[in-house]
Amino acid sequence: VQQRRRPLWKRHNIMMNLFAVSLRRTSPSSICRSGASSSNIAARFSGAAATTPSSRPQDGNENEIDHFRILGFERTFTIPMNELKAKYKGLMKDLHPDRYATASKEVSAQKGSMATDVTRAYGVVGDPLLRSLHLLELHGTPIEEMNDQSIIDHALLFEVMEIREQVEDASTDEELRPILQSSLAKKDELIVQLAEAFQEGRVDDAKRITAKLQYWARIEETIVDKMTSVHKQ
Repeated sequence: VQQRRRPLWKRHNIMMNLFAVSLRRTSPSSICRSGASSSNIAARFSGAAATTPSSRPQDGNENEIDHFRILGFERTFTIPMNELKAKYKGLMKDLHPDRYATASKEVSAQKGSMATDVTRAYGVVGDPLLRSLHLLELHGTPIEEMNDQSIIDHALLFEVMEIREQVEDASTDEELRPILQSSLAKKDELIVQLAEAFQEGRVDDAKRITAKLQYWARIEETIVDKMTSVHKQ
């Protein structure tokens, strides 16, 4: 029996809603919203050891948290993961509670808060999509929720919608695995393109590529969720 497909207009509306949800869920700003302001973070880090960098933005904007500076990196998309992991481990070792067991409650709380900032920064910089979104924010060109119509690839909208329907129709791991592998390959291609765009200073291109990567990240999440539900059956 042939599966019934949603009308094109309905599929388009669904994908536009998905685009908005994706931005809310993966924006670095939403991740930082519950954290301290940049000025407070900078104040905490300024009193730390020399190996613990300040998060104060290079452009002096006190309302802007720079996760790269928290970790001691330049603002760049291409960051070796081994260096990032080593830096994170070093910072967390310096901020470990055992090092401040005899310190005052104020100092212990400060170091604990700094460790939280480092962990949050590592989560953003260590993820290609979040790293790109954060770089765009630092460049002053964030992907605004539902306001960037120029970066929405409508051909991609329908391609992604088709894949989502394939995922919905799939009922076995064998059906889902090739879809996942294909989606991961798409993401890898976009990450390479993003590195080139940022390296060459093509911010507008990086913005469009990031929007595409956002879609494929959501597809990957959808497939993994479906695979998990299949395994539970």
